[in-house]
Amino acid sequence: MNRNTIWLEVDKTNQAILSYFWEKPTTPSSKVDYVQATQDELTFLNALEDNVLPAGMVATLSDLNDHRARVQAAKKTKAAQSTKPAATASHKPSNGDKERSGDSSKKINNKARNNLIRALRGHRPHK
Repeated sequence: MNRNTIWLEVDKTNQAILSYFWEKPTTPSSKVDYVQATQDELTFLNALEDNVLPAGMVATLSDLNDHRARVQAAKKTKAAQSTKPAATASHKPSNGDKERSGDSSKKINNKARNNLIRALRGHRPHK
């Protein structure tokens, strides 16, 4: 017997979760159904009743189904994130690219420097 699996007793008329059992009851009932659940799901339902729902209100089968849907969606999202390719690294130029761009940069810098020197000489008063 798996202690993680439990059986929830669900009212057929309003789908309210009434109780839980470690083993599925064998006596058929016209008033309740039994739904298999996990300890984690039971913990969620108890927390929902204790902390979220107004006093006197009980968790329902739709609360359980909504929770299961959220858990499945989260698992799918997590699986999709773990299988996505890693973000591509920024392009780093190879050594040849560096040398070529360095030469080009040096030429541009030298040209700018020479233009600046010429401009300054032209504006400087002659002695």
